[in-house]
Amino acid sequence: MSTIIPFPSLRRGRPPLDVGPLAYVLARMEPDLRELILPGESWEELMTRRQAEADILDELLAEYAEQAAEAGEFAEAVSG
Repeated sequence: MSTIIPFPSLRRGRPPLDVGPLAYVLARMEPDLRELILPGESWEELMTRRQAEADILDELLAEYAEQAAEAGEFAEAVSG
Protein backbone atom coordinates (compact mmCIF):
# COMPACT_ATOMS: atom_id res chain seq x y z
CA MET A 1 0.00 0.00 0.00
CA SER A 2 1.35 3.41 -0.91
CA THR A 3 0.84 6.72 0.82
CA ILE A 4 -0.79 9.84 -0.56
CA ILE A 5 2.23 11.95 0.30
CA PRO A 6 5.42 10.71 -1.35
CA PHE A 7 8.35 10.54 1.02
CA PRO A 8 11.68 11.69 -0.36
CA SER A 9 14.19 8.93 -0.75
CA LEU A 10 17.02 9.29 1.73
CA ARG A 11 19.23 7.00 -0.31
CA ARG A 12 19.91 9.16 -3.33
CA GLY A 13 23.66 8.96 -2.99
CA ARG A 14 23.75 10.99 0.20
CA PRO A 15 24.84 9.57 3.53
CA PRO A 16 22.32 9.84 6.36
CA LEU A 17 22.58 12.92 8.56
CA ASP A 18 24.53 12.55 11.78
CA VAL A 19 22.35 13.98 14.55
CA GLY A 20 24.93 13.11 17.20
CA PRO A 21 26.28 16.68 17.53
CA LEU A 22 22.76 18.11 17.81
CA ALA A 23 21.76 15.58 20.48
CA TYR A 24 25.00 16.25 22.38
CA VAL A 25 24.43 20.01 22.39
CA LEU A 26 20.73 19.87 23.29
CA ALA A 27 21.40 17.50 26.19
CA ARG A 28 23.98 19.88 27.70
CA MET A 29 22.61 23.34 26.94
CA GLU A 30 20.42 25.29 29.33
CA PRO A 31 16.83 25.42 28.05
CA ASP A 32 16.51 29.15 28.80
CA LEU A 33 19.29 29.88 26.31
CA ARG A 34 17.22 28.40 23.48
CA GLU A 35 14.05 30.38 24.22
CA LEU A 36 13.08 32.88 21.56
CA ILE A 37 12.47 35.60 24.13
CA LEU A 38 12.04 35.47 27.87
CA PRO A 39 9.24 37.34 29.63
CA GLY A 40 10.32 40.89 30.46
CA GLU A 41 13.60 40.56 28.56
CA SER A 42 14.99 43.73 27.01
CA TRP A 43 16.61 43.88 23.57
CA GLU A 44 20.08 44.21 25.12
CA GLU A 45 19.49 41.21 27.40
CA LEU A 46 18.23 39.18 24.44
CA MET A 47 21.31 39.99 22.37
CA THR A 48 23.62 39.19 25.30
CA ARG A 49 21.87 35.86 25.83
CA ARG A 50 22.06 35.04 22.11
CA GLN A 51 25.79 35.78 22.08
CA ALA A 52 26.28 33.56 25.12
CA GLU A 53 24.24 30.85 23.39
CA ALA A 54 26.45 31.06 20.29
CA ASP A 55 29.63 30.89 22.38
CA ILE A 56 28.36 27.88 24.35
CA LEU A 57 27.24 26.18 21.14
CA ASP A 58 30.72 26.62 19.65
CA GLU A 59 32.33 25.19 22.80
CA LEU A 60 29.99 22.19 22.94
CA LEU A 61 30.48 21.38 19.25
CA ALA A 62 34.26 21.57 19.68
CA GLU A 63 33.97 19.30 22.72
CA TYR A 64 31.87 16.83 20.72
CA ALA A 65 34.36 16.85 17.84
CA GLU A 66 37.24 16.23 20.24
CA GLN A 67 35.44 13.30 21.87
CA ALA A 68 34.48 11.87 18.47
CA ALA A 69 38.10 12.10 17.31
CA GLU A 70 39.31 10.39 20.47
CA ALA A 71 36.71 7.64 20.00
CA GLY A 72 37.85 7.19 16.39
CA GLU A 73 41.48 6.94 17.45
CA PHE A 74 40.52 4.39 20.13
CA ALA A 75 38.54 2.33 17.61
CA GLU A 76 41.51 2.33 15.21
CA ALA A 77 43.89 1.28 17.99
CA VAL A 78 41.62 -1.56 19.08
CA SER A 79 40.90 -2.83 15.58
CA GLY A 80 44.45 -2.46 14.27
